[in-house]
Amino acid sequence: MKKVAVVTMQYNEAFYVSRWIEYYSGLVGRENLYVVDHDSDEEIRETLQGVSVVRYPRSALDDQERARFISKLVGALLELYETVIYCDCDEFISHDPRRFESFGDWLDATDFEHATCIGFNVTPMLQEENAALLDGPVLRQRGHVRFVSPMCKTLIVRKPVRWGGGFHHANRPPHFSGAYLFHLKYADLGERVHRQSLTRGLDFAQADQGHHQRNSDLDLLNLYRSFDRLERREWEDEAIERYCQSFIEGIKPSERGGEVGTMYVAPLDIAGGEAWRLPDSFRGLF
Repeated sequence: MKKVAVVTMQYNEAFYVSRWIEYYSGLVGRENLYVVDHDSDEEIRETLQGVSVVRYPRSALDDQERARFISKLVGALLELYETVIYCDCDEFISHDPRRFESFGDWLDATDFEHATCIGFNVTPMLQEENAALLDGPVLRQRGHVRFVSPMCKTLIVRKPVRWGGGFHHANRPPHFSGAYLFHLKYADLGERVHRQSLTRGLDFAQADQGHHQRNSDLDLLNLYRSFDRLERREWEDEAIERYCQSFIEGIKPSERGGEVGTMYVAPLDIAGGEAWRLPDSFRGLF
């Protein structure tokens, strides 16, 4: 595998950033991990030993500013690396283990400039699974995922890119190349409630930003209850491909001018009505 870097940005994400470091260091080596730290507490920063840390001074959270900063950082890293991946620390990107032995094999075999991930929320089924993640691989404890278009992000790049807020949109058209993104935001109920209590108190630079970060605990619990109402289905590649096609058809080019040019705005309202049972080969990924 040629040289690859992985980048994330976090603030006091102790629960997931340690898992992020463990997973991606296994893929690309700890020395190729970059964490943009938004002035976390000291005990959190101790978790980041051995990775490259970039300090992002504490300020009101501005999603557009963050996307511009990360876009430029990734562009600079592409002077040193063939491939750079950006993802949040609760986003775990993988190959298809039914087709490739490793993530490195997929990277070496796949020709792209910008690769879009097929995005899923990992959905705990609380009637049959623990509410909390225990020690051991996450996907051995969480057997179902739900296709959601906001997680279909163009995050694996070999040429510079400009992202929009939330990294949902980019100035390159999306192209699915066989990578998957598993979003662990909801994988542990206790951590989700804890994190939501923190984000409810964050300052946002714009009044229209961060609404989903301020949900009440009752809203969260109702969301978890809704997971159990999803239709359980065995994994079906053809059905997932149809969701991907709907995503592509929903892309809206938006002329921004300047160095951005055309921003390809992704649809954020596509969510499958099924919970797909992960194939056994996926469940040992992390």
